[in-house]
Amino acid sequence: MDPNVKAILERAKATATYAAEKAGRMADAATKKAGDMAASAKLNLQIFDLNTEIDGVYKEIGKIVYLAHTGDDSHTAELDDKFAQIDERLAKIAEVRETIANTKTTLECPVCGKECSKDDAFCSKCGHKLG
Repeated sequence: MDPNVKAILERAKATATYAAEKAGRMADAATKKAGDMAASAKLNLQIFDLNTEIDGVYKEIGKIVYLAHTGDDSHTAELDDKFAQIDERLAKIAEVRETIANTKTTLECPVCGKECSKDDAFCSKCGHKLG
């Protein structure tokens, strides 16, 4: 085989190997990102469900307050329980939001709003010191 052709084939083989390895790493990164996004979506859905539950408790509180207005004070003792339910759900929302914040690999620059890596010491857009 001609040495020039052999050299070209070797370079093509090396390039193809490099491209395949790079594509594999990119596929792994995409898979991880998709998993992270799914986990984040699940946590955000939890927050949505908790807010829906809170809205239901607010409605129950409104009914109790209206009944008290009409003279039916028999349900006013339930108010403390309803308030406790809301406090419990709000605490859970705060926990879920903290989990989301801890799992994010990026943060937003407080000056310019650019998304930066948590490992960055300075914003790459405006130079503001991060963290």
